[in-house]
Amino acid sequence: MNTKHKKPTLTKKQRHRLRVQQVRRQKIFLTCLFLLIVGCILLRFPRFSGRQEETPQINAACEAYRDEVSSEAAQYDMSDYVDLLLAVMMQESSGQGTDPMQSSEGAYNARYPQQPNGITDPSYSISCGIQELKYALDKAGCTGPTDLSKIRLALQAYNFGADSYFAYLEENDQTVWTAQSAQAFAQMASGNTQRDEDDPLHDPAGPWDYGDQYYPDHVLRYYHLDNNS
Repeated sequence: MNTKHKKPTLTKKQRHRLRVQQVRRQKIFLTCLFLLIVGCILLRFPRFSGRQEETPQINAACEAYRDEVSSEAAQYDMSDYVDLLLAVMMQESSGQGTDPMQSSEGAYNARYPQQPNGITDPSYSISCGIQELKYALDKAGCTGPTDLSKIRLALQAYNFGADSYFAYLEENDQTVWTAQSAQAFAQMASGNTQRDEDDPLHDPAGPWDYGDQYYPDHVLRYYHLDNNS
């Protein structure tokens, strides 16, 4: 025989207490959800939190070369670009090794093997790097240390090789640096060779197996115009 169990009947006071508990739990849940959303926004957009993102700076190893870079730059009418040269050094080597400007494969290296880190004299590396960048700045038509549009072109040329890169720009009637243009050149220069997705250079340096297709941005994060004013 089936026995039906009646659902206990709550008193008005019990129902009120249950409702209050439910409302309290809902408030706690909604408060936690709100705080979670706000926390995610602050993490995604630090400026809303009042925290300032740290500006990348040239490290002590590069700063130790400042006097030498300044002296050598003066010989090539590049005194206005010392901070830019140090930014290049920071990106290339962080001031480490015997080829701090990574000039070994450049056109101005006539003493050492033209292969990665072929130069074993930091002073010679600096001299070659200054000449390399000066050539690129001149080819870009740069008017001074605040001409960032032309500086971007010159920096990409420093990384890719000035003559071939500027020839490509001229052939394609391009006068402004873009990542898309840099990638198109790298695609051509690499013979359509793509980097594997697990290649550590794929994301930071670009998809094509030639140079750093975002090189200007990587250098300019260390170049602060307020230092040149």
